[in-house]
Amino acid sequence: MEWTITDLFLLILNIGALLFIIYDGLILTLWKGQTRLKVNLKSRNRSDSYIFVGLIALLLFSNIFRDGAFSTTILLAIMEILFLFICFIRQPKVIFKENGLFYRVIFYPYIQIERVNLSEDGILVLETGRQRLLLFAKNPDDLQKILTFLKDKKITKP
Repeated sequence: MEWTITDLFLLILNIGALLFIIYDGLILTLWKGQTRLKVNLKSRNRSDSYIFVGLIALLLFSNIFRDGAFSTTILLAIMEILFLFICFIRQPKVIFKENGLFYRVIFYPYIQIERVNLSEDGILVLETGRQRLLLFAKNPDDLQKILTFLKDKKITKP
């Protein structure tokens, strides 16, 4: 079997996607101490997911119908499955640890949080010195859990 540049590129992308799935699903829950609270968030920008997965499917079927290399077809099929999982099965979440939180796979120490605001439409805004973290909780009861947790951590200002 001869590997082309396309096959190597697809292999690298597949390995990267698989590493992301492992990092997001397993490592984040184990890293930086015990998980104190995990809250599922609403999925946003679903249309981007449809477009991306559709483009991969288009490449896959184009390769099949043009009698492309079998290895490329297999790698594209694996990529389609991985990104279907990432885009539609995996839930975005915020993970609260003892000393900080993971949001969009990035760790933010609690000491960086300057303000906590709850908007009227149920969006929790955590403001750091550099950016605002917008938490769109899937369940409105989870917002109260987050606020209680942050109050116990003395993050929220009276």
